[in-house]
Amino acid sequence: MSDRQLSRRRWLSGVTASAAAATVLGPTSQQAQAATTVSGSYDTDVVVVGAGYSGLACARALVAAGKRVMVLEARGRVGGRCVNSKLPAPYNAFAVEAGAEFLGPTQTRMYELCSEFGIQTYRTYNTGKTVNYTGGMRSTYSGLIPLANLVAASEGAIAILRLDAMAKTLPIDAPWQASKAIEWDNQTFQTWIDRNILAPNTKDLLRLAILSLISCEPREVSLLFVLNYIRASGSLQTLLGTEGGGQQDRVVGGSQLIALAMAQTLGDRIYFNAPVQNIEQDADGILVSGADFSVRAKQCVVATSPWIAGRIAYDGELSGAMQQRMQLMQRMPMGTIWKVHCVYDRPFWRDDGLNGQVTSDKFITKVTFDNTPSGAGAPGVMMGFIDGIDAVQALTMTQAERRAKVLEAFTTYFGAKAANPLSYLEHNWQMSNYSGGGPTGIATPGTLTAFGPCLRRPVGRLHWAGTETSTVWLGYMEGAVRAGERAARDIIALG
Repeated sequence: MSDRQLSRRRWLSGVTASAAAATVLGPTSQQAQAATTVSGSYDTDVVVVGAGYSGLACARALVAAGKRVMVLEARGRVGGRCVNSKLPAPYNAFAVEAGAEFLGPTQTRMYELCSEFGIQTYRTYNTGKTVNYTGGMRSTYSGLIPLANLVAASEGAIAILRLDAMAKTLPIDAPWQASKAIEWDNQTFQTWIDRNILAPNTKDLLRLAILSLISCEPREVSLLFVLNYIRASGSLQTLLGTEGGGQQDRVVGGSQLIALAMAQTLGDRIYFNAPVQNIEQDADGILVSGADFSVRAKQCVVATSPWIAGRIAYDGELSGAMQQRMQLMQRMPMGTIWKVHCVYDRPFWRDDGLNGQVTSDKFITKVTFDNTPSGAGAPGVMMGFIDGIDAVQALTMTQAERRAKVLEAFTTYFGAKAANPLSYLEHNWQMSNYSGGGPTGIATPGTLTAFGPCLRRPVGRLHWAGTETSTVWLGYMEGAVRAGERAARDIIALG
């Protein structure tokens, strides 16, 4: 049976990519789900596991090269860790992003995809001052680092320069080969902070940087991984910055719109509600199977995070290379993150000369952004991240308790007008069996120097994609697309 004979209801069938971009302005997290039934045995050239940005990019490149491709997606939607959320009435013509959101300079593939599909971008609101809340005191500042404590600000600026310089010594495609790789991989980022930073406010600022970037505590992550994360984007200032940085731009209609348009170009090659349970190789090919289906292929690409890939059973006699890859997957957990939005009739903080951004050492949300959608009639939307230990503790709270804590933070940062939003939205990335957290997988100490080469190295007919395998903009949508296209190139080169 061919890869097009799998019985299911087509997803947005008969809609062109450009039409899709025009019709899904505010998709909810359930938008365009297909009630699919996957059963039977099938055959194709390449099977791609996962229809996030990496899987979609990989499949598109393979199809362009003339390969028969099947994409198996466990969810009922595309986009992976990128999903839009429609705002409640009366603003349901607008959407915000419950997951991956921002674009920035040097993320060339994402901007090229926007251009291909006629999708517009706009600047993240960045006019006015940022709120800083430290040591029980609220102040405002401009630029990347708060200046309320000049000693801490100076030490923070020097720390950023030092980390950027350290990151530049890493080979971009093999950080584990750096001259100091073992030294840096043997310690956590918290260890580096404790050994090199004196001012408590600077320590808090660097903790906040890690929380905002990878949603884990500094004590959980390898210093070498943090440096590699910096290296993949160019600099820590680029990672943390808004204008000229990784948070510079947003997508009109929400960032999932790009994934929806990419999926349209793949037609009926995407199969939903099809979680893969087993992958087995033999001399003749590779067999990818789930509860009620199996797909025989020449090659397979697993385009998920290492943690999700590690939940698949790899049957048969495992080679040493596969055993190493499995060890890697055990050592790259996901960060812990919630994303919350409060909707107001207007972005009132702008009237006070504020850009909606916050750096804080207290409260459940320590980083915020003005997430007001583009377009006439849009409400004001304040977005906050809940990261690290705060996100872990939030898991056992009721929604009412989380909402109260978010509003406590927002009213402290932005005043009494923040106390009564028209609506409150939250997205818990730990709840999904097919995400397990976010925004990206992180490497624990000792992981990269022991198992780093396994990140991208194929195991027989089995190839690896996902943003965690990228050498450029690791952890971002850009990295996901580049990783998928790299995996496709590797397969195409095999003939």
